[in-house]
Amino acid sequence: MKKLLFSLVVLAFVGISCDCQAPAENEEKVEITASPKAIDINNFDATAEGLGDQVVEIKGTVVHTCKHGGTKMFITGDDPDFRLKVTATDESGNFNLEMEGSDYIVVGILDEYKVDMAELDKLEAEVLAENPAEHAEEEMKHKGGHDGGEGDHADHAGDSHQEQEGSCAAELAQISDLRAQVKESEKGYLSFYSILAKSFKEVK
Repeated sequence: MKKLLFSLVVLAFVGISCDCQAPAENEEKVEITASPKAIDINNFDATAEGLGDQVVEIKGTVVHTCKHGGTKMFITGDDPDFRLKVTATDESGNFNLEMEGSDYIVVGILDEYKVDMAELDKLEAEVLAENPAEHAEEEMKHKGGHDGGEGDHADHAGDSHQEQEGSCAAELAQISDLRAQVKESEKGYLSFYSILAKSFKEVK
């Protein structure tokens, strides 16, 4: 659970992550009963507001497609730092590498993942549960404790242990950053979006 939730959050910051083994979610959540609502990729936050779980249409340039099966792609607009993930479905069919660099119109369900303080509390607890050493260290810091002379032993724990601690520290730091953003948000939560594709076509 933690890895799934964290990968969704990380995606919003690193921009590109195929995550090709993860199944598409919510494909059957919405039935198409009306014309898709247009979203401007260059004014995404304003035009996507309130359209979660609805069928939308968006135009963008394909900057990356997943090489392992073509189940994911990313599109962008004028701002190269903004990338929107699009997930293929049985209805849309998969993407291919030849699409990169071309403009496409995508119709699909706007999937909104909301992150609030409760979600971050859960995420943090799961990170610490998988890294008990890090949890113990945090408790020692709060209690003003020390390592009891075990520093030399820790030096021989191995690179894999250090890498695990580094990964945990990075995850906790990112959760802390998200907490600050949630506090500053008027809504009390952050929204991370992706598109579950129904169809796509090249703009010539």
